[in-house]
Amino acid sequence: MEYEPDKRFECPCCGQNWIDIRLERLVWHIEERAGEKLVITSGYRCEKHNRKVGGSETSSHLRGLAVDIGVDRSRLRYRVIGAAIRLGFHRIGVGKDFVHLDIDRQKDARVIWIY
Repeated sequence: MEYEPDKRFECPCCGQNWIDIRLERLVWHIEERAGEKLVITSGYRCEKHNRKVGGSETSSHLRGLAVDIGVDRSRLRYRVIGAAIRLGFHRIGVGKDFVHLDIDRQKDARVIWIY
């Protein structure tokens, strides 16, 4: 069976999907642990889309190393963050309605920030 990239990680403006397969698989594991299919609000971003959404010039989304997961309930946020930590994520950002996870080894590790 041939690998088919998950369309949820595509850049919404151009359809490119350069998400790192390791990140994609980690998100699948989080879904298993959270017990539900997650909404990916941002995966890979091309430079144009990253500028449009106000992303950092060094955003890990530009390299396919970051994902934002929509969370509409505090219990879902808890399950996503807990699973991410157990799976070895070392970079977590927490917003009101999303959780940012990335595997970018070129940036500080063991950090959690808020938006």
